[in-house]
Amino acid sequence: MHPSIPLRLTAAALALGALAACSSTPPPAEQMAVTRTTVNRVAAAPATATSAPVDLQRAQEKLILAEKAMAQQDYKNARRLAAEAEVDARVAETRADAARNATNLAQVQDSIRALQEEINRRSPR
Repeated sequence: MHPSIPLRLTAAALALGALAACSSTPPPAEQMAVTRTTVNRVAAAPATATSAPVDLQRAQEKLILAEKAMAQQDYKNARRLAAEAEVDARVAETRADAARNATNLAQVQDSIRALQEEINRRSPR
C-alpha cells in the first residue's frame, strides 16, 4: 500500500466530517418553546377562540407538525413550521383584539349618540 493512501483517506474523511458539521441544522429548541408558549397563551384567551378560530386552529396544527418534524430530526422544517405557527397565533390574537376594539368603539359611539340626543332634548329651541 502506498504511504499517501491513508493520508488521502484521512483528509477525505476530515473534509466529509467538516461538510457534515457545517450542513447540519441545530434543533430549534428555543423557537419551539417560544411558539408553544405563544400558541398556548393565545388559545387560552376566550375571545380568540370566538373571534379568530381559523387562525388559532391553523397555529395549533402547524405547532403539531413542527413537533412531529422535531421528533423526526427535520430541524429545518420544524423551525419553519414553528415560526409560521407563532405568526398565525399572533394573527389570531390581533384579530381578537381588533374585534374587541370594534365592540368598544361601537359602545362609545352609542354613548356619544345618547348624550347628543340628551343635549338636543334639553337645549332651548
